[in-house]
Amino acid sequence: MKIFCAVLCCTFSITLVVEGLMARERDGRLIITAEEIRAMNVQKIDDLLNRIPGVKAGESSVSIRGSSNVKVMLDGRSINDQTSHSGSVKWSMISLETIESIEVIKGGGSTSYGDNTGGGVIVITSKSSDHIEGSVSGYLGNDGQKNASFGVRGRKNRLSASFSAGYEDAEGFTVNDDKRRRRAGARIEYRFPADVSLFLSGEYNDENKGLRGYPERRTPNSRKEYDDVSLLFGQNYGSASGRTWYSVSRTVSTDPDRALSATLEVSRAGQSLDAPFALPLLGDVTGGLGYEWKEASGSGISSTDEEHAWVFLSRTMRFGSGPWSLKAGARANRYSAFSSTVNPEMNIRYQGKTVSAGVAYSRASNLPSFRERFYESSVTKPNPDLEMERATNYAFSFSVSPDSSLTFDASLFYRDITDRITYVRNIETNTGRYENFGEVTYKGFEVSVSWRPSDVLECTPSYSYLHAMNEETGFWLPAKPFHTIMADVVFRPAKDWSFRTTVKYSGRTYADSQNTMTQPAYTVVDARADYTIGDLTLYCDIDNLLDETYLYTDGYDAPPREWVVGMNYNF
Repeated sequence: MKIFCAVLCCTFSITLVVEGLMARERDGRLIITAEEIRAMNVQKIDDLLNRIPGVKAGESSVSIRGSSNVKVMLDGRSINDQTSHSGSVKWSMISLETIESIEVIKGGGSTSYGDNTGGGVIVITSKSSDHIEGSVSGYLGNDGQKNASFGVRGRKNRLSASFSAGYEDAEGFTVNDDKRRRRAGARIEYRFPADVSLFLSGEYNDENKGLRGYPERRTPNSRKEYDDVSLLFGQNYGSASGRTWYSVSRTVSTDPDRALSATLEVSRAGQSLDAPFALPLLGDVTGGLGYEWKEASGSGISSTDEEHAWVFLSRTMRFGSGPWSLKAGARANRYSAFSSTVNPEMNIRYQGKTVSAGVAYSRASNLPSFRERFYESSVTKPNPDLEMERATNYAFSFSVSPDSSLTFDASLFYRDITDRITYVRNIETNTGRYENFGEVTYKGFEVSVSWRPSDVLECTPSYSYLHAMNEETGFWLPAKPFHTIMADVVFRPAKDWSFRTTVKYSGRTYADSQNTMTQPAYTVVDARADYTIGDLTLYCDIDNLLDETYLYTDGYDAPPREWVVGMNYNF
């Protein structure tokens, strides 16, 4: 706590943002470049996302402002896990060294990106290169942690190609906490004359891990196996772009102690086309259309398939050379398994030299996953009649940057969800299923500061407040902390050295839907030291520096102190 108080004293408000990060927020979108990613000195993408106010990411999950309905796009295709619940993401597909930019849209994006965007959208773009370059990275740590990754990319005349691969292994800190992940991906692109290009990319991922269970109820023999194969064919014709995708994802869950052996496989195929064009009365607009087919099969599921088609229009209007702009659009969706929807979106922005502000509105459809509707295990029953959620978002944001060393950012948000999908448990049978249950509201605000008083010191603190309530019952939602405080202090005593201390405080949460049990608040301190020699960076990273014993907000126990030593080399 002494370290925590010292960090708070360095500034009057509280966040975790790298130098220049807040200044790159435009039109309600936070854009993080490859240079900023490298300056953040993080190992994995979930470490990076956790430094953004309102964003919470885990090894295979993400949420924005309390909502796990977040769509994650990689080079034009979704990498959300189709065999899991909403919010599950295949982060193992991504190496930080291969990312060109990350765009975070909080509470918006339904017009361009479609379903399951009630919380927002994260858009990731991979690097390309006009010459041969690449990177090698890896680390070793306690609890059997091992990680290695490699990537290379290059171009010759009109042909370019890239390849990347990675391996991760860990024994874990308790019984049945081990994991092993492998991935490989490749891309080839050819650019024709007249600004036409075609590319083909493919990814393979597999994972084998233990599921340790809760501290008071360990599951020493519960296992999960996951593998995924995906292909993407891209077509670019000037400012128009098309995407054709196909993927197969498979999850196998076993636990002999509960006589559980369940399999779920989901296949997806689709085509989209986006382009700018002109319409009478509306003028220049951006529009698109698309189609996707999905099929699910597995234990307890007879093969079932669904179709989805959509069309959208969006227009950005600027009022002369002034600071005001208006972006408005709508997306119409046609489903074979759900009712059709039309989801509008609007964003009004003021962009001055030192001050910017915006008001945003959007509506999104959050679809239940195949797992929530058809998957059956010893504790979960299927509910094929599950309907979609409907989420409506309102937000106001404000940013001021009086000089290059200081940026202040604040935002207010309100989200209303009807027909919320939630897990309802039958205590007598110790089983449950997902059901549409009532109305839920999320209200809150975020405040953050990025302050760099000198080239040696940088402080970036933030504070988030979340009010999440079930309006039907009057109870607070479980596993949603009211208060989250984060702070980052970076000290650079010399050109080649960097020392970083990160502090996170997660407030008290309710542990059950009836608000009869609580999870206590906790504070965690992480530290990292980096030394750079040309293109080589050596580092030591320590999580939970003070070796605190605590539970995550969902009730799972967090690991004790963990450390790794590693290197990144760019060539």
